[in-house]
Amino acid sequence: MKQILDTFKWDKFSVEKIEKKHDIRGVAKREALVEEPCALSNGSITEGEIKQEGETYILNHQEKLRKYLDNVETNQNKLSSFLKQNHFEPIVNSLDAKFHSKANEKEIALNDLHNNYKTFKEEQNQFRKYHQISREPNSSTFGNTVKHLGLILVLFVAEVVMNGFMLQGALVGGPAEGISVAVAIAFLNCVASGLAGYYIFKKITHLEKKIKILWGIFALIYTTFIVYLNMCLGAYRSKSEEMFQKLYGSGSTGNSLSPEQSLEALSKVIKPWSGEIEFMFVGVILTFVGLFFAALSIISGFLYNDTYPGYGNVGQKVNNYRDKIRKSFTSYAKDISKLFSDHNKKLQETFDSIRDKELNYWDSNTNVIQKELVNYEQKVGAVERGSKHIIDEYRKENIKVRNSNPPSYFNNEFQLSEEVKDPIKVFPDVSFHYMSDEERENRKLKFLETIDQNFKNSEKEIEGLQQSSINKQKELYEKYNTN
Repeated sequence: MKQILDTFKWDKFSVEKIEKKHDIRGVAKREALVEEPCALSNGSITEGEIKQEGETYILNHQEKLRKYLDNVETNQNKLSSFLKQNHFEPIVNSLDAKFHSKANEKEIALNDLHNNYKTFKEEQNQFRKYHQISREPNSSTFGNTVKHLGLILVLFVAEVVMNGFMLQGALVGGPAEGISVAVAIAFLNCVASGLAGYYIFKKITHLEKKIKILWGIFALIYTTFIVYLNMCLGAYRSKSEEMFQKLYGSGSTGNSLSPEQSLEALSKVIKPWSGEIEFMFVGVILTFVGLFFAALSIISGFLYNDTYPGYGNVGQKVNNYRDKIRKSFTSYAKDISKLFSDHNKKLQETFDSIRDKELNYWDSNTNVIQKELVNYEQKVGAVERGSKHIIDEYRKENIKVRNSNPPSYFNNEFQLSEEVKDPIKVFPDVSFHYMSDEERENRKLKFLETIDQNFKNSEKEIEGLQQSSINKQKELYEKYNTN
């Protein structure tokens, strides 16, 4: 459907050319000399030729104009049919179908999630009863995991830097070897201690006494190992510093111990509690930094994902489905909101398109039909006047020359029949679309009223669906909410 922009073009009907072609004055004189047409005649050959010129001109343009108007009429029939239809109801029906489809899909999904949630919630309750726990699990979340891992990483990096700085003068390789040893010690103090806190120390809280004692022994062994390791490291740093001061003095701090000196210092720190080791300040700091970082890492691992072994994992399953249900509520609300927003937008766009395009196209095309039919009347009227002028010239000249009285039909003015002049009779197929300005405006207003009414009715139906959507969300929340 489109707006008709081209107009029908008429060829010029030239009176001068026809007069010249048929030599009207000369023929009128010649016929008058022989008293033609006779007094009893009803017409002349010349007048018939003039009439034929006009009729041929009109018939040729009638055929061309009929094809032009057929195209306008076809398009106008489609527009009229289009404007009578309710183009908003399909949008509402589409929204209704999609809304109920999404609601059903979401309810099925929520039902599955809720069933799994109840299953794991029951498993959690059984776990709590069996292990005699009176509290909810402190299960880890993504944020908690990031915090605990971040703490371990920070402790690890900090200890690597501090240990490397404090050990560089006590090792044969200087800073490079200091960093490598620092990384190994920091790994044990931070990473290994974090894992020990999670897998060993956590099991000390177990309900069963045998498990508690067994893992308590492992925890004691690990604690003893970490304390011993850091004491040895501090003792080694202190002994190395003592030997360095004795050998090189305070003025040669840029040097490091030789391999033999390092081995000698190492042989004496296996028993850091013996009286042979006098802990220097840096050695004490090194020991306590290591122990402090190890303790923080053990505590972090112990607290991560609940302090009771296995309870956090059970709670994670419950929390996982609780979060999925919450996300499902949120996604459903967003999806439904977008669904209504898209259809409201489509409804408004359709309304604007019909009013701004199709309705105006119909109005413009109706006006085209009106103008072309009025133009047809004017053009045929011009042909009638031109033909009358030529015939009148012929008769005047004929009367001047002839000696007898002219035929009585000379008193009758030339006229075209109404069947030719009336465009409604000539083009009956488009008569339905031919309207005056007032009629066209009234018809346009009726179309507009129907369009507005259909649009308002559709808006009300969508408002009803929106309320149904709100009620459905409330129903799903009350049925599947886990809070």
